[in-house]
Order: sequence, then C-alpha cells, then structure tokens
Amino acid sequence: MMKYGGLNLVLFVCFSIGICDSLSSVMVIFDSSNSLHRDMTYHPEQPERISATIKELRDFVINSKDKGNLLELVDVAEAKSAALDGTPYDNYSYDSFLHEPFSDAELEHARKILLKTHKGDLVTRIEESCKSAKERRIREGKDALGHMGHLDPDTFLTTETYAVCLRATAAWIKAVDVASKNRRPVMALTRPPGHHATSDSSNGFCIFNFAAATAVHVLDQDADYRVSILDWDVHYGQGVADIIQHFPNARYVSIHQTPAFPYMGESFRVSGANQNILTIPIQPETSWTCGYKDAFYKALDFISKDGEWSPDVVIVCAGYDALDSDDLASCSLQANDYGEMSKLLQQHLERTMVPNKRQPALILGLEGGYQLSNYAGGGNLQQAIVKTLEALI
Repeated sequence: MMKYGGLNLVLFVCFSIGICDSLSSVMVIFDSSNSLHRDMTYHPEQPERISATIKELRDFVINSKDKGNLLELVDVAEAKSAALDGTPYDNYSYDSFLHEPFSDAELEHARKILLKTHKGDLVTRIEESCKSAKERRIREGKDALGHMGHLDPDTFLTTETYAVCLRATAAWIKAVDVASKNRRPVMALTRPPGHHATSDSSNGFCIFNFAAATAVHVLDQDADYRVSILDWDVHYGQGVADIIQHFPNARYVSIHQTPAFPYMGESFRVSGANQNILTIPIQPETSWTCGYKDAFYKALDFISKDGEWSPDVVIVCAGYDALDSDDLASCSLQANDYGEMSKLLQQHLERTMVPNKRQPALILGLEGGYQLSNYAGGGNLQQAIVKTLEALI
C-alpha cells in the first residue's frame, strides 16, 4: 500500500466467511462518508477507491443473475444523505444499500479496542487534535471540515479523520461479529488502510491498525480463540506484525514485494516474541504462475495447519496493489488471480478444519490498491474486489 502517498479508498476486505457447500451470501460493509478523510491535492489513497468499488459491486448485483442477489451492501455512514465522492447520493441509487449507522455503544466499543491495540496516547492524541481543530474552525466561521496537515509525507489528517477511522474500526469489528455468528463472508470496504500503523505510530497512509484491532476484539471476547491474519497487500504490514507478535494465540503472515516500503521483512523467516510472524518476500514482476502461487501456498500452511494450528477466525488484510496495473509497486498479478486466491483460501480452511470444530470465520478488510482506471491492463482495484467476493459466494 505504499510508494507514493495515499489514495482515499478503503476496502473492507476483512471477510468473515463461513465455509459451506452451497452458495453463501456475502456482506460488504462500507462508509459512504469516508470522503471526509481526503487530502487537499491528488493522493492515491482517495475516496474514489470506495465509490468506484461500490459502483462495480452494484453493477455485479444487477448483471449477475445467479450470484448478484447474494451480495449485500451495508452503509454505516452516520447520515443517509452523505455523498461517496462529492456527487449527490441519488446517483448511487440508495435503494441498493441497507443503511445501518453505528450506535454510540458500538463506536465507544471500537474506541476501547483501539486504546487496547495502540500504546501511549496515539489514539487520544489523534482524537483530541481533530476535535480541537474542528472546534477552532467553527469558532472562526469556517467550514467544520478542514485539512490539518501531514503526520509524515504520505499520511494526512483532516478534522474528520478520527471519526472516519473510528467508523472503519467499528466496521471491521462488525464484520468479524457477523462472520462469527452467521458463518457468512463479510467484507469491510473501508479507508484509509491500516496495516502499517504500529502500536505507537501512524504511517504509510495508515492512522490506526484495523486488522490488529479486530484480532484484539476477538481475543478480548475469548482468550482461548485462535486468530490468523493473512496479508496479501503488496507492502509488508509491519504494524500488524509489531502488535500481533505479543499475542500467542494469533498468527500473522505477509506476502510482500521487496525492496519496497516499509523496507522491512526482507527475508523468508518466522519471527516475533511468540514466533508467530511469517514474512514471505517476493521479487518485483512476480506473477501468479511465476512465484506468487508458491508463496501463497506457504502462507496458507502457516495460517491453518493440520495438527499444529487451527484458527477460529481468519482475517485477510486485502490489499490490491500487487496488481500489474498498480503504480505503487511492481508485481504482476491480474484481477482474476484474487478470485483464485479466495477460492484456494476457502478450500484450504475446509481441508484443514479440525473435526467437530466450528468452521473458522473468515473476514477480509481493505488495505491498499490504487488503480481505478477502467482501461488498466489486467484489471483494476474494483474489478479485483469483485473477483474476490464472487469466489466466496
């Protein structure tokens, strides 16, 4: 998810998938007000990442007779009248979505989980900075929404960044709760991404770490649960590794290009305080048939293995910047490859499931992926997401 700065599209690829023999419905949770977090000038991490994906998903619902009716879109924005990218919401036919804003209790729970996930005053510092800047602008007679500057050259803040990220955290949590309860696939289509945020630092487009927070939420409910996190974003999620290494009942594996931001995880090895972090580096120009498929099988073996590790929940950090068309890295995956990855993941979890144990809940949450052009060779972000979800139905 890095090489430039930060597209504002957040895809909830934290799929909470219930594996079954028949067709399974898939829920996609998104926040139409995510555009309140955006940079003043062009940034690859942009709100259009979400709006373009929602449009593609709506087209899939309309045009796919056999599977389209099994895809459920849920908007968690506070106000139904919010715009996805500055255009009137009517352009998106609101009848296509369910509108289920979070309750105060759900948002407060998400905040408590973030405070457990991140050290020091990271969360409260972002929260108070956004609140005070917003109040100051209102006192000065300005619009409440305003740009606050950058935490690093790639990571920006607005007066609404904290609120957008809090809803994103709640979306990932809702995804895993739905997935665990109903054993159905759930995708958190949120932005900004989160996997680079460490326990005490926002960086690389990321403010808070949603995948790690989701794992903390799960383990907070039952300390005996086991959680596996699979990261297929093209950049190493050093933030997830930094946090998850301290949880013996969690594992994290990342397949990522090297060299590339954050210039870590550059050797194939198991590490971490509990030997629960696996890094699988791949070279630039790696394609599905030339290297990536082999790496993917190694990752699958780490997140669920007969007689060694049987997860109750699987979280996918679903980044799509390994696409050949994405300008933020140099790998060569095609949109169709993500459908194959989802299918192989589902089959692997079925094959390694412990007898008499519930099937693991599978959730995916959006991380990187910045190519939105409809003319992109090999596919764009929104097409890759559709392929991901279609394979899970």
